[in-house]
Amino acid sequence: MSRGLRKKGNRIKEERKHFSGFFLHPLFLKSVLFIALTGLVGLAGVYLYGKTADIMRINRIEVTGNKHLSDKEVISLMKLGHGESMLRISSRELSERMLESPWIRDVVIRKELPHTLIVKVREAEPLALLKRKGHLYIVSRGGEVLEELSQTIAFLPVIRMDSTRKSLLGEALKVAGIVREDGFFSDEAIEIIAKTPEDMTLKIGDLTVKIGKGNYRRKLARLIQLEDEIVRRGIPAGYVDLRFSRRVIVRAAKGKG
Repeated sequence: MSRGLRKKGNRIKEERKHFSGFFLHPLFLKSVLFIALTGLVGLAGVYLYGKTADIMRINRIEVTGNKHLSDKEVISLMKLGHGESMLRISSRELSERMLESPWIRDVVIRKELPHTLIVKVREAEPLALLKRKGHLYIVSRGGEVLEELSQTIAFLPVIRMDSTRKSLLGEALKVAGIVREDGFFSDEAIEIIAKTPEDMTLKIGDLTVKIGKGNYRRKLARLIQLEDEIVRRGIPAGYVDLRFSRRVIVRAAKGKG
């Protein structure tokens, strides 16, 4: 064998020795062992998480604070999937879904492990019914449409207006708020007719009352006083104009007086 072939053979043997020595080096073996253990721990963690998630399924939801929405309606706003796990849901995400409803003003969701969700809501308060272009809506104090209805609700005043002006609706809602808060004509059907702020009109049963814009509480209190006088005098009033600060116009109901 020539000298060149012997040198080449020796070099190959040395490279093989170094190569096998690398794989047998304690540091390399420790690294391989660490990676293997990490992988096993990770797989075990995934397995245990899946098993725990399966065990911790939601089977009870407690709803508090709701007066207008039913428990079922509140729960439906969360859009929970069937058999949802406590570990896989986000309280923040559920809250954001619920706040998309105009009925919900605030919500707090708490997880009570292993199976219960506690849902505390604060609802928008309906103030009046808005009758516009053949449709009837429940509206809040801020003028938000909460829901469309097919029939009136007896305890809420009705605002009748065709305009979409927010400022006009705001004035009508001020009247509705005072009517409800102060208990004016609580046993009567109340309709607020809003064409312009200056022409704001109340229909109280068969009585038409022009109240115009502003000073609504004072004007309604004045109407109560005037009503006592009208009853005392036996005047069958059908129309009262309170728009002027220094005079009141009273007209008898048609066909009477």
